[in-house]
Amino acid sequence: MLFGYHVALKVHGAKEELDFRQGGPFADWLWPQLGYDYESSLGWAVEIERAAEATGRPAIELFFELLDEFRAEQGQPGA
Repeated sequence: MLFGYHVALKVHGAKEELDFRQGGPFADWLWPQLGYDYESSLGWAVEIERAAEATGRPAIELFFELLDEFRAEQGQPGA
């Protein structure tokens, strides 16, 4: 869904930055949080699912926890 949104931004020439694209700020921040030295070819969503499964947590819960941490560190609203 986020990839489609990113494509729509590009197609329509919107000036909005999207933190959630592959290689974007969220992904760059996420890899060390998950213990990776480099970006996973599977993408951040899959790796969050794998990390959640390994700890027996719902992936959506882990995603929003990580998102809150990311936003707090970036000084973004909604943290």
